Amino acid sequence: MYNIVLLCQWGASTEMVGEKIVEAAKERGIDVVANAYPVTEIQKVIDGADVILLGPQVRFKLKSLLKEFGHKGVPLVAMEPEDYGRMNGENLLNAALKAIENN
Repeated sequence: MYNIVLLCQWGASTEMVGEKIVEAAKERGIDVVANAYPVTEIQKVIDGADVILLGPQVRFKLKSLLKEFGHKGVPLVAMEPEDYGRMNGENLLNAALKAIENN
C-alpha cells in the first residue's frame, strides 16, 4: 500500500483531490491511501509517507521543504496546477508513482 500525503494551505479542498487519486488507483488495482493536511503538519506526517504532493497554494515552499526535510528520503513533488484544478486523479497518481519509483 502506498501512502500519498497531500499538503496544501489548509487541507480542505485538497482532500477532494486525494479522493480522486484513490479512485484512479482503485481502477488500476493499486492500493493507495491519500490524505490531505496543512503544510504546517509536514513534520507529523512525513515519516509515514511514500511521497508528498504539494498543492498549488504551497508549491512555492518546495525548495525550503526539501532543504529542511530532504534528509528523510521522501520525495516531495509540486502538483501541476491544471491537474489539481481539474482534480485529475489519474495524472496526479502517475506523478506520485513516478516519484516513488525514482526515489
